[in-house]
Amino acid sequence: MNAKITEITSTKNTRIKNLIKFRNKNGKITDNEIIIEGYREIERAIKAEIEFKEVFFCHKLIKNPEEKELLQRILGMNIEVFEIEKDTFTKIAYKNNPFGIIVKAVFNPIQLEELKLPQNPLILIGEAIEKPGNLGALIRTADGAGVDTVILSDKKTDFRNPNSLRASTGTLFSVNFAESDTKSLIKYLKSNNIKIVAADPYGSKLYSEIDYTQPIAIVVGSEDKGLSKLYKEQADYLVKIPMMGYADSLNVNQAATIVLYEAQRQRLK
Repeated sequence: MNAKITEITSTKNTRIKNLIKFRNKNGKITDNEIIIEGYREIERAIKAEIEFKEVFFCHKLIKNPEEKELLQRILGMNIEVFEIEKDTFTKIAYKNNPFGIIVKAVFNPIQLEELKLPQNPLILIGEAIEKPGNLGALIRTADGAGVDTVILSDKKTDFRNPNSLRASTGTLFSVNFAESDTKSLIKYLKSNNIKIVAADPYGSKLYSEIDYTQPIAIVVGSEDKGLSKLYKEQADYLVKIPMMGYADSLNVNQAATIVLYEAQRQRLK
């Protein structure tokens, strides 16, 4: 056991106050830290070798053998670990029925100039995504569809928001994740000969009519306003998903799922 364990008994402890502040601000108080809760999320962070800074745990909330084994793995790390009582733990946890471990870790998006893409990349871009749950769902979908990189363009919500991380089920740590402004991102894609496929209800082509076997970036827009004028103008292909009912568009994650899996269907032939 390498971790140094310190017991915290008061909610007035500075570390506890900082965690509560982080939770109440949805992660917006720092640029390089993230709070990780949940068994799958923590396990996937460990697998991705995310740097843990501090860990807080409550024995009474860690119940089954898998959860106890995860705690033992954490206690084998050379990090600071704090044991706290159940009442205090429930005050710092975001979930109503919390898993008994909370991790504060270091996590930063990749910069465009640092991206290392394969020869024939498949990229998902979410432009101005507003709802944390939708952002997390997009990341989870991208992971499932084998996307090389997820890029948040002109962000309106933060991936550190607990709802984003929960909706991603920790797959945030398994994909390349980057952030960029739209102009810089379009310039990057064009300079790397990556075709832009923008999903829009009024697209000129059906999503299934595009050749996705080439280097591709699929762009989906905000829930409220859809794609920006810039993406519509600069896209190599503006595609639509046929709608048979009264609604003129799908949820942003539903749309991304349909287009991404068509891309992978073609690539797996």
